[in-house]
Amino acid sequence: MQHPFLKNRNFIPYLGTWLLVAFVFGFALYNFYGLDWQTALLDSLVFNALFMGLGLAYWFNVRYSTFDKSQLVNQLVSHLAAAAISIVVGVVVFKFIILSLIHDEFYEEFLTSSVPLRGALGVLYYAIVVLIYYLILYYDDLNTRSKQQAQLETMLKSSELEMLKSQINPHFIFNSLNSISSLTLIAPDRAREMVIKLSDFLRYSLGKENDQMNTVEDEINNIMLYLDIERVRFGERLRVEKELSDEVKHNKLPNLILQPLFENAIKHGIYESLGEITIQLKAWREGSLLKIQVSNEYDSEAVSRKGKGIGLKNVRERLALIYGVNQLVEVSKTDGIFTVRLDIPQTTADS
Repeated sequence: MQHPFLKNRNFIPYLGTWLLVAFVFGFALYNFYGLDWQTALLDSLVFNALFMGLGLAYWFNVRYSTFDKSQLVNQLVSHLAAAAISIVVGVVVFKFIILSLIHDEFYEEFLTSSVPLRGALGVLYYAIVVLIYYLILYYDDLNTRSKQQAQLETMLKSSELEMLKSQINPHFIFNSLNSISSLTLIAPDRAREMVIKLSDFLRYSLGKENDQMNTVEDEINNIMLYLDIERVRFGERLRVEKELSDEVKHNKLPNLILQPLFENAIKHGIYESLGEITIQLKAWREGSLLKIQVSNEYDSEAVSRKGKGIGLKNVRERLALIYGVNQLVEVSKTDGIFTVRLDIPQTTADS
């Protein structure tokens, strides 16, 4: 770790602090000890400049001593020794320099009598500077731990998103392969068409990152490709209606977040009915929320096909992980219509 006062212009406030200390010290010498202002100023500048330099050196005693509760006594001895040596050196060097600059009998007597005071002041300087260094180390350590925690949370989030996404892809592939297998004997051309469309769909979905945000337009185009695959099997029984405002086409949403909704619509709509089923897709903006609604007709008297509930659970968990907010999925059943609405938060940049 680089010296905290020798990087990023931190030396300027460090120097400014010592100049302020020197001014106060010089004022005290002039006001309380009877020195003329030139002598008081020179004394203060030389004395505090020496301890400013020594203060920079105190960092190394703090930085390279391991903070361990079992070693508190050793560390205390180390700091006492460092303080004693630095104070002796500082006072001796100060006397040598100042006496070469000031030749006055009264001042020399004052200098001799002020040595204990200067020693005590040196101890105070040492304690304050070392405490500041320990606070800097604590802050840096806290900041490092916060960054590591954020990285761990990001990795965990990525892993959970990977798991959630992996639940959807095999689920869809399994259904599609079953359909292709069924069509192979009775309608080879339709099976071949379905394989091509499935290949295009997987090229899109598997080529995306887990938390990648795509535009509404791209995601809906991909959903239309998915529905084309299903339409090969179900034909005219599957109808789709879209209602999108122009302002939402470039809004962002998580990739493949709509696929489970349409899988659900087909599973609980067409699978459980012999007639035509219409799936409605609507998308609009309300303030900072992109609202996407998928509705499908269903037969309320039909025996519901039991599943593992992967689809909606997956969508809820992905949105909660990505946005850190629950209640972004609303489900309702009214008059034979099953509706799922997603509220996708948008940033200014997404608008």
